[in-house]
Amino acid sequence: MTRTKRLWQVDAFTADRYRGNPCAVFFDGGDLGTDEMQRIAQEMNLSETVFLCPPTVEGADYRARIFTPRNELPFAGHPTISAAFCVLNSMRDAGFGPLPTVLHQECLAGIVPVAISQGAGGETYTMTQVAPAFRTLDVSRSDVASMLGCDVDELVGPGLDAATTGIWWMFARCTSPEVVARLEPDMTAISVLSMETGITGLGAWSVGGTLPGVDVKLRCFAPAEGVPEDPVTGSANGCLASLIARDRVLGDAPVSFLAEQGVEMGRAGLISASVPAVGAGPNIGGQVVRVMVGDLTI
Repeated sequence: MTRTKRLWQVDAFTADRYRGNPCAVFFDGGDLGTDEMQRIAQEMNLSETVFLCPPTVEGADYRARIFTPRNELPFAGHPTISAAFCVLNSMRDAGFGPLPTVLHQECLAGIVPVAISQGAGGETYTMTQVAPAFRTLDVSRSDVASMLGCDVDELVGPGLDAATTGIWWMFARCTSPEVVARLEPDMTAISVLSMETGITGLGAWSVGGTLPGVDVKLRCFAPAEGVPEDPVTGSANGCLASLIARDRVLGDAPVSFLAEQGVEMGRAGLISASVPAVGAGPNIGGQVVRVMVGDLTI
């Protein structure tokens, strides 16, 4: 029997349509099986697709199941603020009120609170990610440079760091935003390293940005998940913020900064990041805009 599922497609970490990171959010996903969700995510062919389901734990407002084209993830950042945007605005469209100022999302990594605030540029959705954990990877500087397509002297530090705030990312720091912008990564090598380490992907970053007023520039590559380059990555920005706070790159905690991602893809997004103390869960926020409303036939 043919069924349909309502979906919104949104762009996250931007106030402008066709910028930031697109995400498909499906409502009423509780009756879909895991295999069905994975096939739908493959059909959407976005970095992530989200299915909103009834919560299964006390204290959660809804449950979000998050899929790349290849796998289900325990957590991801831009799907989290995308899901919160869709939940809040579906309530607004239905005439519910007063609307909540915090939503609590259940996902495989736990409950993630998302605060909604009003500013001059519109609503901002800020998630508090779980406290970080860190790893150091035994990869030589020359191998890192070869993977990224840069010179060894364009890297800062001995090699790769890794962190998780719900999902693992590894990071290489470059000497300037210009270096980050011109990287030509070896996707096969990154994919092999991701599969060997169990880490989602590789982020290359620098202090300073391409856009005015930006403090940090980031690009993220996750070919093992079917995402050669991700436009704007909330989970990776949370991991990076935790590393920046730990290493005092921007001074002692608390730290806050504005990051950019997606510029080279023509999908520039802005991420507000703050870490109240070393080892505390980072706050990662941005805006969301709706692009499409539709029904998928199953």
